[in-house]
Amino acid sequence: MRAEEEEKDDSRQPAPPAPGEEARVAEHVEELAAADGAAVLEKLPSDVSAEVSEILDPRTAARILAEMDPASAAVVISDMEKPEAAMVLAEMDPDDRVDILAHVSPELHDALLAEMSAKQANETRSLEQYPPETAGGIMTPQVTALPEDYTVEQAIDELRRLNEQLEQMFYVYVVDRRGHLVGVLSMRDLILARPQRKVCDIMRADVQSVPVAMDQEEVARLFQRYNYLAMPVVDEKNRLVGLITVDDVVDVMEREATEDVQKLFGAGAEERLNSPWIFSFKKRVWWLQVNLATAFLAAAVVGLFEGTIAKLAILAAYMPIVAGMGGNASAQAMSVTIRGLAMGEVDRALLRHVLLREALVGLGTGLVCGLTTLIIAFVFHSGESPSRAVALGVVVCLALIINHLLACVSGASIPFFMKRLGFDPAQSATIFATTVTDVAGFFAFLGLATLFMDWLTAPA
Repeated sequence: MRAEEEEKDDSRQPAPPAPGEEARVAEHVEELAAADGAAVLEKLPSDVSAEVSEILDPRTAARILAEMDPASAAVVISDMEKPEAAMVLAEMDPDDRVDILAHVSPELHDALLAEMSAKQANETRSLEQYPPETAGGIMTPQVTALPEDYTVEQAIDELRRLNEQLEQMFYVYVVDRRGHLVGVLSMRDLILARPQRKVCDIMRADVQSVPVAMDQEEVARLFQRYNYLAMPVVDEKNRLVGLITVDDVVDVMEREATEDVQKLFGAGAEERLNSPWIFSFKKRVWWLQVNLATAFLAAAVVGLFEGTIAKLAILAAYMPIVAGMGGNASAQAMSVTIRGLAMGEVDRALLRHVLLREALVGLGTGLVCGLTTLIIAFVFHSGESPSRAVALGVVVCLALIINHLLACVSGASIPFFMKRLGFDPAQSATIFATTVTDVAGFFAFLGLATLFMDWLTAPA
């Protein structure tokens, strides 16, 4: 059975076609679901994917490219003939179209818009005025809205007409003469109401909306909290300007999660596997320079205790243990805090509780790891001198307790303070938290070793 399933999966992911076989691939892709078709095109060279997309019906190609990563879809669009590419983009939802056009060159962007109808081009430019990481940047202008003075009969006729134009209707909203959002309609109420009743008499006025400038992460939290399928977007004057659907929010959550992981390790959030090397270089090098400066700070601390290390060389073997364990403890605390910040769970009132909790966790984990290291150090070095082995174990144990305490507290607090200063905590906090654990760990360990040097070097 498994062999049959694997054979079936292989049939859905064909090898790159030989020259002239693009039509065969197009026929194969046309029979697949859009997401599966996108997976096939993503595995092909971009020029081949472009030829396949040109062979497909524009509406089918639009559905498939909309399922791809926008940057990858933009590469395919760039390799297509301009008229065909414009036809495919015109068949997409406006928000998907804008996402893809954001990754093409300005010259191609303008050329593609020139190939579209005036309505589609204006619709695209209207969406592009909003920052990409706001509610306006992820919304679609295709929202079902009816005037409040419509009768029920007029409303039903209008919905029948709109159903032929719009791909889906999540909710039906009500606006006044100036376009202000004033309510939302229940389909049940609309169908059961008398034909001559006014829409404003049966609508629900308590409609939830989001401002066009709201950050997309905050929008995602609202969807997650209230389980919405869609939410209307309003401008600063409460005029209805668009709609955000749950599939847009899922894309946001996936994108934000992957971006945070990349930022956590100092990479650019916009980087992809096919990004140009110079783009990746520019995104990474500046934070690496900051990291290099902080590494010199840790090295300076080690230099202060050069004499201590010279007297007892075995200390150098335990330095990476103290610093590494502190770094791991800090990363654990920091990941919880960054998640809390991303989910909107951490505020100033909660910060004190978080720091106290992390201090207790740091003391506990430091004690456990420290005692474990003490036992290991004694086992390894007791053959030379039991007293010196105990002394070394105690020094390492105390250093681990101190470093774990500082690591957990700094790992929890630094992301919060970096956000307060206007930096992205996922990208900036790691560097400074690592500095704290390295500097504190080396200073605590080598400082204690200096303090107990007589015990560490006592005759066997």
